[in-house]
Amino acid sequence: MKTLFFLAVTLVLLTACQQSPKPKHVRPVQIDTMQLVAPPAPSLKVASNEVNVVSRDSTTYIRFGSCYFSLDWIKPDEKRNDFELHPDTLFFWLDYRHTIEGQMLAVTTGEARQIKVFQCYETSAVIGREPLLQWKHYRSPWETLTAEASNFFVCRKYTSAEKSRFPPASIHTLREHVKRHGSPATYALVAQLGNFPEPPVHIAISRYYIRLDGGRKNTPDKINKLLVIDVSFKG
Repeated sequence: MKTLFFLAVTLVLLTACQQSPKPKHVRPVQIDTMQLVAPPAPSLKVASNEVNVVSRDSTTYIRFGSCYFSLDWIKPDEKRNDFELHPDTLFFWLDYRHTIEGQMLAVTTGEARQIKVFQCYETSAVIGREPLLQWKHYRSPWETLTAEASNFFVCRKYTSAEKSRFPPASIHTLREHVKRHGSPATYALVAQLGNFPEPPVHIAISRYYIRLDGGRKNTPDKINKLLVIDVSFKG
């Protein structure tokens, strides 16, 4: 009887030892509009230069080597991007009625070191909801973004005065440009204007630029990435 009891206890202990503990569920940390979690595994073929853009929900991740950075409400411009020939200049569209201003830019460095982030913007004349992208522009100086925490940067916000900056221009040059390059309907909107700008013409930010500069650990290789983000004026 003692022998049978001993064998039963031994079997129970062995069964308990073989059971693996249940994995703990890791809850992602939410900061501002971004989830600070690893980007989704690439579903597309990664280019030989290791640049890849993937999206999950409202967040787009730009991966290069062992590094990646992410922003909300931007979508890659498939017509302009060429990750093979131009891996350091990446083009995006900003979703209608969204902005990068005040967003948190997360940079996961991987093998990178001394990452610096810069931002500037460009304004255009807008007729109704049509920006004149082939006419005059104002480009702001580059400004360095200060890290709020390790590798987390908040995109710069601009005042109304900054958003309305524009190079000197006359209503006559505006009319001539629209007459040559615009539609008859657009020209009709500016033909009777007496001043520039006045409704339906206004000045607005049409493009944001974000630049990341840095190096790689233990190598002389440099990291230079430029994001060109065009603003959508239509839904």
